[in-house]
Amino acid sequence: MSFRIREATAADAPGIRALIERVFGTPMTEEEWRWKFERNPDGWRGVVGVDEEDGRLVGNYAGWGLRFLLDGAERRIYSVGDVATDPSARGLGGRRGVFCAMADAFFESVASEVPFCFGFPGARHRLVSERLVGSRTLFPVRLREVDAGALGPPPSDMDSGEFPPESFDAFWERARSLLSHAAVRNRLRVNWRFHGRPTRYYRMVWRTQAGAMTGWAALCMSRETAAATVVDFLSSEPDGSDSRALFACAAEEARRLGARRLIFWETPGGPGRDTIASLPGERDAGFPMIARVFDEASASRFARGLQLVPSLYDLV
Repeated sequence: MSFRIREATAADAPGIRALIERVFGTPMTEEEWRWKFERNPDGWRGVVGVDEEDGRLVGNYAGWGLRFLLDGAERRIYSVGDVATDPSARGLGGRRGVFCAMADAFFESVASEVPFCFGFPGARHRLVSERLVGSRTLFPVRLREVDAGALGPPPSDMDSGEFPPESFDAFWERARSLLSHAAVRNRLRVNWRFHGRPTRYYRMVWRTQAGAMTGWAALCMSRETAAATVVDFLSSEPDGSDSRALFACAAEEARRLGARRLIFWETPGGPGRDTIASLPGERDAGFPMIARVFDEASASRFARGLQLVPSLYDLV
């Protein structure tokens, strides 16, 4: 068998989905693929490995586009995932083979466009990425898991729903001024990310004062563990002093959904950092945030100032 590497297109979707099921044993539905890739408002990039004898896809290396604030200015970066190599092709091409050929082609195609790409690999994939791709760990991901009743009663201005109100965009324009490094969350992207996903259910909470939103958070419930993860949030006060009341809203909604515990990710930057750091129940997530870096200074500032939220990982 010989192979070639080329840019992925939307027409490759059935082959990519079949490859992912062969490699991971879990199907990706057509609707999930279209949501994650075709409907992503920030686009996607990818390369595939093709068996030259029968045209079958034997490798996939993809990146989801993300509109991001980097040093306060909007840029696009890529989150790498859905990386797969067919077992039948893993010995091809010597030590570097299909996987490395795809990685080289992918990063060569984006290096002039982005300062870095990031991902959240498990232990084995982290070692492979570091050794063969040249990625490096930015920091380990740490969790805080608390009793859902520990944050106290929610404020009276709490509201909730499956998608944000029309006032969300005005709120985002105010909230973004407090963030140096964070994903762009206007109403279009929030609705795509949390309301439009076909295979996972999210619930949102927000606060409103004098007709204006002052805080927002999104939750994802796990009925197997009776825990809800605060997958995203935005607040109004520069020092994050309003975040505990916002998290009390999230806890109240989590209890309504049947959750007994609430999970947060520690974050290097952004309002809410100190509130999360003050919560009990610290533990390691079991994976780090890594990056393939093209601009060292930009990646270093990103690692120090990032508002890290699980929605950056939750695409997988």
